Amino acid sequence: MKPTEPVSIDGITFDAMIDLDENWDADVPSFPVETGFEVSDTIVLRPIKLSMKVFLTNTPVTWKQLRGTDIYRVDEVIERLKELYFSKTPITVSTSDNDYEDMAIVNIALPKTVAMGSSKEIPITFQQIRTVEAATTSVPASLGRGGASGVNSGTANVNARPASTPASGAVKRKVRVIEAVFYIICRVAPGFWAAATEL
Repeated sequence: MKPTEPVSIDGITFDAMIDLDENWDADVPSFPVETGFEVSDTIVLRPIKLSMKVFLTNTPVTWKQLRGTDIYRVDEVIERLKELYFSKTPITVSTSDNDYEDMAIVNIALPKTVAMGSSKEIPITFQQIRTVEAATTSVPASLGRGGASGVNSGTANVNARPASTPASGAVKRKVRVIEAVFYIICRVAPGFWAAATEL
């Protein structure tokens, strides 16, 4: 295996990077785009993905002068990788070519083989997290006014209850008159009330 610059994952240094795939994907519309519209507005860029396989051993040779020999190093690094995964926090991945910030661990594989012994070839997949900053702006007063004159367009009270219309008031008065007439008839002619209740 050809020695390469060690890769660093959130400050954890590995002995070698065996493979690295840097993926840039975009969602391109399959439907026709109307003439006159910006085509770039319809293309959605997806977050960067990194897929790498790193090498880790307790007895490094190429970078021995940096870390020495530690029989517990592989286990300690694996535990730190698990902590990074479960913490769900953005991290920085550094390679010999680039630094990738705001990366999240999507997948970690921890294979065990007799041939590798205590050493590990660990496949890890990362995906970049996009961040945006909130911004506020002042709205010109003219936008809240009506017409070219800029005169206030008035206000509306959304909490006010609608007033009764003349029609609804007239109906209520008719109901009260009918109730009064019915009451008088019942007082003057009790037999009418008994006949009415039997209907």
